[in-house]
Amino acid sequence: MKLAISCDHRGLLLKEALIDHLRAEGHVLIDYGTYTPDSTDYPIYGEKVGRAVAEGECELGIAICGTGFGISLGAGAVPGIRAVCCSDIYTAAFARRHNNANVLAMGRDVVGEKLAFMITDTFLSSTFEGGRHSRRLEMVERLRRTAAVTGKKIAVHVGDRELTLYNQRSVQWTYPYEYPPCPGGTLKSSGCGVFSLCQAVEFMSGQRVTPEEMADFSCRVGGRGDDGTDRPALLKGVVDNGLDKQYGFRYDLEGNINDHERLWECLSGGGSALCNLRVGHIVALVSCRVTPEGERQVLAMDCHSESADERVRDHVREVIPDSLITYPMLNTSGLMTGSSQAYGLYWVPLELPRDFNLLRHL
Repeated sequence: MKLAISCDHRGLLLKEALIDHLRAEGHVLIDYGTYTPDSTDYPIYGEKVGRAVAEGECELGIAICGTGFGISLGAGAVPGIRAVCCSDIYTAAFARRHNNANVLAMGRDVVGEKLAFMITDTFLSSTFEGGRHSRRLEMVERLRRTAAVTGKKIAVHVGDRELTLYNQRSVQWTYPYEYPPCPGGTLKSSGCGVFSLCQAVEFMSGQRVTPEEMADFSCRVGGRGDDGTDRPALLKGVVDNGLDKQYGFRYDLEGNINDHERLWECLSGGGSALCNLRVGHIVALVSCRVTPEGERQVLAMDCHSESADERVRDHVREVIPDSLITYPMLNTSGLMTGSSQAYGLYWVPLELPRDFNLLRHL
């Protein structure tokens, strides 16, 4: 059998002994490191052995660290990998028979050399029984796929600040956002202006206004347009009801403007803006900077993750790593057929935004 094997520094001696033992039994071993006793990080080597198995380079994998738990987490984070940490032959056998485990993890500080040989031999000689266990594993895989999809919101960091990034792509947004002539709308289908205003308010004042609360207000004041949010109408309602001061900004009822110098001045003063990067979708702009090369850039906070859209992606200069969103791909029947990823916070040139409403910080 062709096997992948890896370890961190604490598992090195047991890994070397296992390689000799398994090669003597006729197995082919691909060693993915580490190769020295120098301190290193177990997730690196868990991922290496996991990917070797998931991509079909090896049939099964073995991973070793001090306890076995850490490196099993690294391997198990790879899609398609069912990693199990074993310290006895019973769990090794049934992890294969019932759970179709494909990576065995062990702890050098937990099992001795002879027991490790016995556990490994049992794991390799056991086979998956299928039947009812296949059905249960499919249930687990469905859980893993759906759990990987980002929920309604995540915490992101801009400098030393933690902000809420709303994920409009989440199927959990079923809250009604209806206004004639579009009955049946929800925040997921047409709430980008609501999400963007909530994100801009939090950026300027630290207040967290819920999208549901803002959606209700938008519908009451006529801020619900025929294809989403009527920004000027919503913002006029905010001003007429005195919420602008409460939310920490001033809006001068200017409507949509396209003066990039005024946009730069607003953002430089701690304000924000609602705008289009492409027609049909609203984002919040929450910061600005000048690069060493002299390009002026603005930071988009985007509930729909348009950084992957063909009309926006080539303009993206940098992304905020912790704003990565995984969202479901649905067919016309609403069935999830896959997933994709994009970033919700990213820097674009100052000239890209259009039709912006300036929210000046008080």
